[in-house]
Amino acid sequence: MEQAQHDTAPRSSGARLLTTGIPGLDTVLGGGFPARHLFMIQGLAGSGKTTLACQIGFVQAQQGSKVLIVTLIAESHAKLLQHLANFAFFDEGLVGRQVLFFGGYPALAQGGLRELLHFLSTCLDQHKPDVMIIDGFRSVRESRPSDLVLSEFMHSLNALVAAMECTTFLLSPTEGNIAESENTLVDGLVELSQFEDGVRTVREMRVYKARGADHLLGKHAFEVSRTGVVVYPRLEAVATRTNIASTASDRRVAFGIPSWDALTNGGVAHGSITNLVGTPGVGKTIMGLHFIQQALRDDEPCLILGFFESPPRLLHKAKAVGINLDDAMSDGRLEMLWYLPLEMLMDRLAVELFENIDRRKVTRLVIDGVEGFRDVAVHPHRIRLFLIALVNGLRIRNVTTIITQELPYFRESYARSDSSESVLYENMILLKAIEIDGVDHRLISTVKLREGGYDPSRYEMIISDTGIRIGERASALLHSTERSKGVQ
Repeated sequence: MEQAQHDTAPRSSGARLLTTGIPGLDTVLGGGFPARHLFMIQGLAGSGKTTLACQIGFVQAQQGSKVLIVTLIAESHAKLLQHLANFAFFDEGLVGRQVLFFGGYPALAQGGLRELLHFLSTCLDQHKPDVMIIDGFRSVRESRPSDLVLSEFMHSLNALVAAMECTTFLLSPTEGNIAESENTLVDGLVELSQFEDGVRTVREMRVYKARGADHLLGKHAFEVSRTGVVVYPRLEAVATRTNIASTASDRRVAFGIPSWDALTNGGVAHGSITNLVGTPGVGKTIMGLHFIQQALRDDEPCLILGFFESPPRLLHKAKAVGINLDDAMSDGRLEMLWYLPLEMLMDRLAVELFENIDRRKVTRLVIDGVEGFRDVAVHPHRIRLFLIALVNGLRIRNVTTIITQELPYFRESYARSDSSESVLYENMILLKAIEIDGVDHRLISTVKLREGGYDPSRYEMIISDTGIRIGERASALLHSTERSKGVQ
């Protein structure tokens, strides 16, 4: 999460940035709002404009800056303060000292835009704030000025805040990058909106422009909670911007199943991504648990991300096959992130995953059920690009990862082209159940294993109360079955 600062050092472009202190927002803005400029934050009622702007204001006030909040709406300051008091960023001790509230509507009602501009000029001259928030720009529009008068007002306001070196935010209840004076004559335009996905509603943010800032284009999800606004930059946009390449390694990482490690020449390459794909109940999760057990033996911090089985159920499943993870959970060597695949933001999940990895220096990860990402995706067309960015983020952190994926029961065969995400993974292992003479048998085979030799044959995989072991080749299993029938 970003730490709030006021007016960072100049960048190469010479622009000074006012960092907001709002998690994720400064990333979207390319570092922050260019200071001492005029910005428009727009969005329909309930989109979060006032909360966002006031959160920026209180963060700046906590660092010693003076902030003016000017309202042009009928809502009383007492009611506004009552609303803001619900958020963790609100500090009542700053009100009247670092954060000052003024009502500008009387000036607008009595003398129009000219009188409002005079009122704002007086406030800036008397209090010399670093930040000014003007809430209720609708009232300016409803005063019915001509386009020329409104343009003159916007030009004058822009010049005024620049001369007074005050970063200013106008809040407007509109949507869309329309060719109106208030949009074209501001230095930056941020839109807050709500996207409806069936019965689900997701808040989204878009920066149309921010002169002097290298902002991320497109939409980014955000939430408003007790802590305030949290923005989750679109993962693929951030990855494209950073464009960090991963490194290769000759080190091998074992699965923790001796007979399978022997067949794969010691396991997989360190820092690689392995896709375990198989039919339901075939043993994908148990194989992932062996991988975690091996990481703990090697004294490596590890992590499990799951969607469908809660941590208590997963620990119980592990014990049933002789894998006890309780001590590792207690002492912090292993943690589990579990999310019901319901109304969860995909980019928030990625932020929390990488935060855990970076904080704990995680080197091994199991993502149990890639289908969970598809279930929570608001925009399904993003899945492939999101996964590309996700696995690249894991590679550059050198996290050796297993990702399980379900293959439907009815699938008779598997080929590399069956999964549109197959190019994401260095290694692919196929697990499937087949029926032989009325008995279900589990088979395991390597589809691909980069940077290492492997046996491509199918082998029987046996699961017992002591875990997984690899049996004979499937061809031998079929041959022995046929021979037993012949004997009979």
